[in-house]
Amino acid sequence: MMQLKLRQKTISYRTLSWLCVAVLLLSLTPLYAISFYNHACYDDYGYTIENHKVWQETGSLGEVLKGAADFTVGAHETWDANYTAAFINTMQPSLFGSDMYWISTVVLLTFFLASIWFFLRQVLVKTLHADRTTFWMAFSALAFVMIQFIPDVSEAFFWFNGGVAYTLSWSFVLLRIGTWIGFENCKKKHTKVLVYLLMLLLTVAVGGIKYTPLLLALLGDACLLLYAFAKKRPARWLELALSLLLVGLFIFTATSPANVVRSATLSEGLSAPMAILQSFFFGIALMGNWFSLPLVVVWAMVAWQIAEALHGSPKRFNHPIWITILCLCLFCAQLTPTLYTGNYIGDGRAQNTYFYTFVLMGCALSVYWAGWILRRTEGKTVFPAIGTAKKDGLRIGAFVVAMVLLIVGCVAYHPEGTEGYGPQNMASGSALMSLLTGEAQRYDEQMDEREAILSDPDQTEVEISPLEEIPAVFMGDDLNSNVVDYVLHLYGEYFDKESVRIAEEE
Repeated sequence: MMQLKLRQKTISYRTLSWLCVAVLLLSLTPLYAISFYNHACYDDYGYTIENHKVWQETGSLGEVLKGAADFTVGAHETWDANYTAAFINTMQPSLFGSDMYWISTVVLLTFFLASIWFFLRQVLVKTLHADRTTFWMAFSALAFVMIQFIPDVSEAFFWFNGGVAYTLSWSFVLLRIGTWIGFENCKKKHTKVLVYLLMLLLTVAVGGIKYTPLLLALLGDACLLLYAFAKKRPARWLELALSLLLVGLFIFTATSPANVVRSATLSEGLSAPMAILQSFFFGIALMGNWFSLPLVVVWAMVAWQIAEALHGSPKRFNHPIWITILCLCLFCAQLTPTLYTGNYIGDGRAQNTYFYTFVLMGCALSVYWAGWILRRTEGKTVFPAIGTAKKDGLRIGAFVVAMVLLIVGCVAYHPEGTEGYGPQNMASGSALMSLLTGEAQRYDEQMDEREAILSDPDQTEVEISPLEEIPAVFMGDDLNSNVVDYVLHLYGEYFDKESVRIAEEE
């Protein structure tokens, strides 16, 4: 009878974890659905002008790849030294057809989710030995808040150029860290060789991304190497070799002539010491701005649900204060590149990556502090329920309370610049409202009309009108940007027009 009750409770807990997965998948549906109405914008055209011509003339994917490589080599000297981001951006989906731009969201959002899944699996399952039920619950909850409360969803998942430069690049960094942890946990020699080769490929890829996520990767390497050498890990010298390669690639991109050209377009930056100091000021300010009930609930829920695994872990969790300070420094360091080069904390696409890091670091600290508390209360009566959470149903009870508080947080969500409170301000809520009201469909129709005019080979001088409706999750109208002359020039180059002008209002 006792075994039957325990089995029923286990099944109930497993059911709740799959409910979390179902909620995550349901929340993603509007984001994927609205992507079919999205269109390319701004630098999406600039990076694919030559490749668009190649595709139009040859229809050969091989020639497009060759064109991407040629562009990347040239951009290293003239505009964009970050070769990984530059190469991928030349493959912007709409160059194969304007109705293919939805692939952008599929690639950016799916790869983002995959990187979180892989990283958490290496940390929670392979390192802390949490059960699969706890892992899926943690993954679903963290992915949910990282997407729904993101500072700028349009620049993360609905703009290929900006999303590749930051969100996809950050995903590469997370994937590489997860692979590093997996390499440490590998037992079989041949598997270890394959994982090391994967780390090598990821190192080359990460070496060519934007400096904000690249700096995070370099600092992450420093922390992982310090731990590896302190523990005298057998593979520490192999890991050091990869880190030195990453440093070399950073120097290669940082000394590129393209950075001189690009810096001339930015406002005057700060000195290195001042940039570092201000990164702490603005970093703490951002954390305070993002600190919210939904995040606290998710962090606490993950720490609570993983408590059983922590209880049986051999790790001591001896340094919570030092680890907290380290995480604070790592988070704030991300802001240094943009402060140094342009005296600002970065556009929405850069701030998105800060937010991703903030959510994961906050969760990591919650788990670490929970482990520290458990170690200090072993054999005592303080918090005795934690060790018997599955038996008495407290894990399920904590989950229900967390869900209620999370719903309250969603209902009370009110980001800056929005009207009213509620889940319609969340990423999926906003996308769903645009779909239900027909706003996304009307935007698509307006963009189809604009692209039909621009694509007409019989018209060499064209006039286009500003858009009337734009879904909040999409990028704004290019014609309303503060560099509209540059945008019109891009249109002319991309669509092979002698001139492109804004139609005068009647």
